Amino acid sequence: MLIIVLYFFSFVVVALVSRIFKNAGTRKLFEIVLCFCLLFGFFGFRDITVLNDTPHYYGTYYHLSQYNSYLHSSVFGFSPALKFEWGYQVLMHILIKYVSRNPYTIILFSSFIFIWGNIRMIAKFTDKVALSAFILCISGVWLDQFSLIRQTIALLFFYQAYFLLKKDKWKSYVLLILLGTLFHTSALTLLALPLLKCMKTNTRNVVIVLSSAVIIACFIYYVLGLLGFAGHLYLKISIHRQAAPTAAILNGLLMILLISAIFFCYHQNKTKLDRTDFWLCIFSICVCIVTLVFLPLFRINVYTWPILYMILLTCLLNEQSPIASTPRKRAFRNSFIVLLSAVLLVRITVIITVKEEWYHVLPYSFYDFSDRYHYYNIYLQKEH
Repeated sequence: MLIIVLYFFSFVVVALVSRIFKNAGTRKLFEIVLCFCLLFGFFGFRDITVLNDTPHYYGTYYHLSQYNSYLHSSVFGFSPALKFEWGYQVLMHILIKYVSRNPYTIILFSSFIFIWGNIRMIAKFTDKVALSAFILCISGVWLDQFSLIRQTIALLFFYQAYFLLKKDKWKSYVLLILLGTLFHTSALTLLALPLLKCMKTNTRNVVIVLSSAVIIACFIYYVLGLLGFAGHLYLKISIHRQAAPTAAILNGLLMILLISAIFFCYHQNKTKLDRTDFWLCIFSICVCIVTLVFLPLFRINVYTWPILYMILLTCLLNEQSPIASTPRKRAFRNSFIVLLSAVLLVRITVIITVKEEWYHVLPYSFYDFSDRYHYYNIYLQKEH
């Protein structure tokens, strides 16, 4: 675990070293390059034992690459038996047919585009790339992303779509979200954001939306049954739960703390939260409410966590903002960042060591490219 913690703090070291550059553009480029290398070294060369779904995607890729009939079939074919969305099946088929039959290709490829997409997203929000990467690392956001490969591809579409939504480019937003659903159908829920943005940001509308989430939570099993999910494994497991899942409660509390911090910081800056950002916060709380009843819906907030953290960090790390206008305020701001980092670091340390099955980070190891045999049926894989 000590090695993992030291890895997390390597991003802080990058942030400190970057100060030797006086030019802001050079400093930002330095942080981008080093953060990319650090992330790719950790995630891009991880063993297939690291992160829950890694062996699943690796194994499926290996299995399909062994069939000559698959290699000679159309890349646009669809197999319901794979339980993967069409977009991901096409991507996997293209990689197997035209890039490499080596199953580790999917890990290298996904890691590359995820790191590129995340750093690009961070750079749009702030110049403090390394500190932002540190927070996203210790928050556990990236541990989720690099495990949930299909959904994170959909997330990359959402990153681009979100900035378009802020500019009121509704059609482009919807188009990108629909493209995202080709890789993970959960992206369909993001179509609710343009509808929420049409509402005024007042207490009455917030109460209406949160009350709607409570009602949905009460009838979620009935609704899912009508939609044809009555026999789904996740639904069966959730129905037999005697209490709200611990993960859902903890995630809900963290979400409330994060959003409270966002509103507090913007209040201190005497600025109004952008309407898109505001409704993203409310949407995320709604998901947490429903997740208390049906845990698998936590995946919807995989889309929102990174952007919420960046909304907060944009406010905190801006040296020109009122929250850092005086030495006393800067000291308070810095203390707040340290406290946030400490809470997240303690949380992820406890999860990785005590709830090891949530991520499977330990023991961490690199992939052995010299070994011709890798056993990939490691963790019990359910329907995805």
